[in-house]
This record gives sequence, structure tokens and C-alpha cells, in this order.
Amino acid sequence: MIGDYSIVFLGVAGFAVFFVALAKAGFGGMIASLAMPLVAAFSDITTAISVLLPTYIVMDIILAWVYRKSVPYAMLWPMAAAGIVGVFIAAVVFRYIDTNYLAIFLGVMSFVIGVKFFIIRALQKSEVEAIVDPSARNWPRLIGLNGATGFTSFFLMGEAPIQMFLLPFRLAPQVYVSLLIWYFFLINIVKVPIAFGIGLVTIDSLWVSACLLPIMPLGMFIGKRINKRIPKDPFYVIIHVLLVILGGYLVVNAFAQMGAA
Repeated sequence: MIGDYSIVFLGVAGFAVFFVALAKAGFGGMIASLAMPLVAAFSDITTAISVLLPTYIVMDIILAWVYRKSVPYAMLWPMAAAGIVGVFIAAVVFRYIDTNYLAIFLGVMSFVIGVKFFIIRALQKSEVEAIVDPSARNWPRLIGLNGATGFTSFFLMGEAPIQMFLLPFRLAPQVYVSLLIWYFFLINIVKVPIAFGIGLVTIDSLWVSACLLPIMPLGMFIGKRINKRIPKDPFYVIIHVLLVILGGYLVVNAFAQMGAA
């Protein structure tokens, strides 16, 4: 129950829920990946997943409804199918994965994607144009990157692979965010029976998650307003800045955790 968790942990988890709500509503998730390792730093990865996953699902349900009219469903379904396969693989190997190494991998990937964008932008001295047609179907790329996202999201809400998949399309901000929201909505729903089945989520952890939910609406409101007001080019600049920050944080935090072990 609530009494089993420290005040510090509850405060950090509450901030994480607000932060993730803002990030999901405004940027489709993006630096929401910071929340899981942040909460895990004050407990462990299993506790962080058990408390945060139910709040993510509630956010996903609400935001999926809000963004339902902006989703290119023909693009979504194969992405989600690959992600769900990745979730099932993660569930099988969950007990054997060192999340610190996974965080380093995701951090380096995020950092490289962000830095590459600004290098290309500086060399061209202009807006970075789309390099991939959104209607194209590069199946190895689609299955690999979206499957990897499903796998890593089971541990850290890792979004670097799906960012690598979506960013070259240069979609409109609302379409970009709606795809991310619906993708994670579908794969997070699949995680529910798995999380209960392997004991990640319990009745006690659900009570803690429920107590954190009132923090969520403010973050969602702020994030939605940001998404509606920001033009396309600044939106992608912000996304890549956040990727650089996310990458640096994940790598530094992972090495700190390994050093403390």
C-alpha cells in the first residue's frame, strides 16, 4: 500500500507522471523516457514499471481519443504489429536483461540522432528536408525499428528506435504526435496482462498509481497547448534538442548506476 513507499519516492513518481503527461501530449512521448530511470533511481526498475505503467495506460487512453482524428491508420497498424512482437520478446527475456546496458544503447542512439540533425542543418544552412516518403514501405526498417521500440519500451519507455523511424518523414506535428500516442497506446494495452502475469503490477502498486493520476491532467493540458501552437520547423528542432538531452542523461545515469552497484 501507500505506506510501503517513501515520501521521496512518491514525490519523484508524481513529478514523473506530470512530466510524462506533458511530454506525451506535446511531443508524443519523447523525453518521457527520462521518467522510468528517474523513478528507478529512487527504487528499482521493477517498482518503477509497476507504478508508472498503469498511469501511462490511462494517459494513452485519454490522448488516443484526443488525437484520434489525426492518425494515419494505414501507417500505424504495421508499426504497432511490429511493436507488439517486440513486447512479447521482452516479456520472455525480462529477467535476464541488464537495463543499464539497454539505457546506454538507447542513450547513444538518441544522442547520435539529435547531433546528426544539427550537423546536417548547419552544413546545409537551411531546413532539413524529408528524406523518406511516408507512403514508402521499407519493411526491414519498419519491423526492425518499431519492434526494437516495443522491446525497449518494456523496460525504459525507450523511444529512440521509433524516433529514428518517424523523424525522416517530417510529418506535421499533430500527425507525428498522434502516431506516437496510438503506437504506445496499442503496445501498452498488450503489456497489461503480461505485467500482471509475471507479477510486475500488483493490487498494491495499482493503488499507488491511482493516487498519482490527479497530477496527470495539468501536464496533458500544457502539452496539448504546446503541440497546437508550435510551427513545424521549430517543433522538429525542439524534438532533436530533447533527443540530445535524453541521450546524455540516459548514458550518464546508466554509468552512475553501474558505478554505485
